[in-house]
Amino acid sequence: MKESNSMPVPLNPDQQRIIEHREGPALVIAGAGSGKTRVVTQRVAHLIRSGVPASSILLLTFTNKAAREMALRAARQQGVEPDQQKILNGTFHSMASRFLRRSAKLLHYENQFSILDASDSRDLIRASIAEKIGKPGRNFPKPSVLSSVFSLAFNRNCTRESLVQNQYTKRQFKLSEMIPLEYPHLEDYVEELLLIQTRYREKKRAAQAMDFDDLLENWLELLLKYGEGLPLKKQLQYILVDEYQDTNHIQAGILEELAKPHQNLMVVGDDAQSIYSWRGADFRNILEFPEKNKARVYHLEQNYRSSPEILNAANLSINHNTWDSSDEAEVVLNQLLALRDEGLSLDEMSVLYRNHVQAAVLQVVLTQAGIPFMVHSGVKFFEQAHIKDLTAFLKVLYNPLDEIAWMRLLRMLPGIGNTTANRIFMVFREQQAVRLTQENETLQKLIPAKSREEWQTMTGCLRNLLRDDLTPSEMIGIVYRDFYREVMYSEFENAVMRENDVQYLQEFSANYRSLEGFLNELSLVGSSIITDQEADDQDQETLTLTTIHQAKGLEWNAVFVIGLTEGQFPHQRSLDTMEQLEEERRLFYVAMTRAKRYLVICAPAMSSGYGGGMNGRSRFIAELPEDSIQTEVHVRDEYSYSSGKSTRFYF
Repeated sequence: MKESNSMPVPLNPDQQRIIEHREGPALVIAGAGSGKTRVVTQRVAHLIRSGVPASSILLLTFTNKAAREMALRAARQQGVEPDQQKILNGTFHSMASRFLRRSAKLLHYENQFSILDASDSRDLIRASIAEKIGKPGRNFPKPSVLSSVFSLAFNRNCTRESLVQNQYTKRQFKLSEMIPLEYPHLEDYVEELLLIQTRYREKKRAAQAMDFDDLLENWLELLLKYGEGLPLKKQLQYILVDEYQDTNHIQAGILEELAKPHQNLMVVGDDAQSIYSWRGADFRNILEFPEKNKARVYHLEQNYRSSPEILNAANLSINHNTWDSSDEAEVVLNQLLALRDEGLSLDEMSVLYRNHVQAAVLQVVLTQAGIPFMVHSGVKFFEQAHIKDLTAFLKVLYNPLDEIAWMRLLRMLPGIGNTTANRIFMVFREQQAVRLTQENETLQKLIPAKSREEWQTMTGCLRNLLRDDLTPSEMIGIVYRDFYREVMYSEFENAVMRENDVQYLQEFSANYRSLEGFLNELSLVGSSIITDQEADDQDQETLTLTTIHQAKGLEWNAVFVIGLTEGQFPHQRSLDTMEQLEEERRLFYVAMTRAKRYLVICAPAMSSGYGGGMNGRSRFIAELPEDSIQTEVHVRDEYSYSSGKSTRFYF
C-alpha cells in the first residue's frame, strides 16, 4: 500500500513507555491495529539516538519485506539515508543463512552450501524413496506429503534441549508418535518414513545442502557450540522480534541463545493472532515468556486501524474460543466499483481468502472487467518449472555437488531419466564434479547416444558461464540463448508467455552483482516480492488478492473476505478438534482486523468449488453481533448498494 500523507497520530503513554524501555527482557502484547510497527521502528530510532550502534540491533520478523520496511522507517526517524542504515534485519531463515555463511565450516559444511527450496526438498525426498524402498506402491505418500510430515515433526519436536542432549533418535521417535495423531492415514508407513527421513538427512549432508528446517537447526547448534566466539553474535546488544506468537520451539531457543550476554530481548505479539500451528508455531511461547524470562510486560490496546464496529465484531468472534463462486465474484466486483466511485482507490482495497483456490473465479471476473490486481499468494514465481530449470544452471556453478540441480539439468536431455541421471551424478560426486572442459570416458559411456548432441550443447553452455566477470543476469541470458530456449519451446504449450517470465527473471537478477546473493534471494524469497515489485512499477491503481495468512501485518481501508462457507472457512480439516477450530477462529479475527473502514464478508449460498461442495454459512458469521453489521441478500441479477455502516455482510 502507498503511504498516507496524513499527519501522524501522537504517541500514547503506553507506546512511549515501550519506546523508552532500556534494559532487560520485555514482552509487548499488541492488539490488532494498535500501532506496533510504529512503536518498534521508533524504539529502534530511540536506541540509536541514545548512542546504541545501529549494527548492534537485530530486528527479526516473519517476512523480509516487513523487516526491511521497519528498518527503513527507523532510518528515516534518525534522518539517515536508507542505504546507510546498518541495522541487522530479516526473517529467522535469512538471518540463519547470514550466520551460517560465515561459520558453516564449524559444523563441517562449506560456507557456499546450497539452500533447498520446497521443490528441491521434494526432489531429494523422491530420490531417498527410490533408494530406500524402490518403487513405492500406488497409495504410498508423495514426496510433497512427506516433506510436510518431516517439517512438522521438526518444528514441533526439535528444541534447544533436544539439541543440547543430542537427542536426534528421540526426535525420530517423536515422528512415529506424531503420525497417528496428525496423519492417521500414514500409520502403516511409519517404519518406511523413518528410513526415508534418515536417508534424506544423509543426502542433504552429502550434497552440502540445507532445507529451511536445517537452517534453523544448524543456526541453533552453531550458537550452542560456538556462540560466544561468533562475530555476529558478539556485536549484538538489542534484539527485537515481531509476531512472536508465531515462533516455534527452535526459534525461541535461538532467541534465548542470542540474548544470553545482555538479555535485551523485546518480543512483540498477540496470542489472539496465532494462526500457524500447522507449521509448528506454539503460542505458548508468548504466554510463558514473562515468567520464563522475568520480563516486563507492556500492553498496546488502543486500536488505530479498524472502525469500532469492525473491532467489536472481531473481538466478539475471538471470545468464542474454548449463491455459488461466480455470483460471489460479481458481488465483490460491484462492491469495489461502488467504493471506487465513492473515492476509494484500488490500492486501498484487498480481497482475502482462506485458500488461494477460492480466488480463481474472481481473477477471471476481474480480468474480464479490466480491474488491475496483484496476487499476493498462490504459485510462487520462482517455483515455476521453467524458472527452476534456468536457475539450476547457476546453482551447479555455485555448488558443483548440488544433486537436485544436476538431476534437473540432466533430465532435460532426451533419453535420460532418474536412473541414468543418478549414475551420471555419482560420477560427478566421486570425481568432485568432473571438469566440464575435459572429456571423461566414464561419462561418455553413461550418456545415451540420443543425448550426446544435447549433452555437448549443455556442457558448452556451462563452460561459457565460468567467466569471473559475468553477472547473474548475463548468465541467465547465456543459458536461455545457448540452450534453454529450444527446450522450453519443445516442453511447454505456452512458451511464448513463459518468455516474459524469463525476461523478468533477467531484470530481477540485474539487482544482484554476486551469484551468492542472487541464489540466496531465490531460496529465501516469498511470493510477495515479485508481485509487490510489479505493483510498485505500475502507475495505475492495483487491487490486492491474498490469502489471510499472507495478509498478516497488512491493512487496507476496504477488505473483502470471501468464501465464508462451512467447510471452506472454517476449513473442513479443522473441524476434528477444538484446538484446530480455535485457530481457524483466530484466522477469521486476523482477516476482519485487516480492515480500517469497510469490511465486506461474502458467504455464498452454495460452495461449488474448493472445499468439497459444503453448503451453509460459516459458523463464524452467527457469532458476530447483529448490531454492528449491515446484512444484504444478493440474488442473481438483483443487486443494490447501500453505504450505511462500515461492516457489511453478503449471504
